[in-house]
Amino acid sequence: MIWSGGLAWIADFPDPSDFYTVILGCAGAMKGGWNWSWYCNPELDKRAAAADAMVSDSMRAQRAAAWQGIFDDVMKDAPWVPILNEKRYAMHSARLAGDRSLYIEPIHIPVNYEYIYGRDAQ
Repeated sequence: MIWSGGLAWIADFPDPSDFYTVILGCAGAMKGGWNWSWYCNPELDKRAAAADAMVSDSMRAQRAAAWQGIFDDVMKDAPWVPILNEKRYAMHSARLAGDRSLYIEPIHIPVNYEYIYGRDAQ
């Protein structure tokens, strides 16, 4: 099974819950849901809820470790077999200027081209 709507699932916010909740959690394991494998592990859902409750900055490392353990255990259950993980590059010339965080892959929305400019532009 090739998952992800034509391999289009991206991290639209930088948190591991983005990849668990909808596509691996029990709530998505239903007709019309995004959990196409219908994988449901209630124990991992409880751990995911506990990890999501870790919101203070002082718990950042603990939260990351909790999510790592959750994904390690998902891999043991093997609801899918990963076949690739794309790596994209955004290249630009040295003459371009602007906040470096704006140099992103072109499929990212929104692309903030109005804040990127040529150093030699008049």
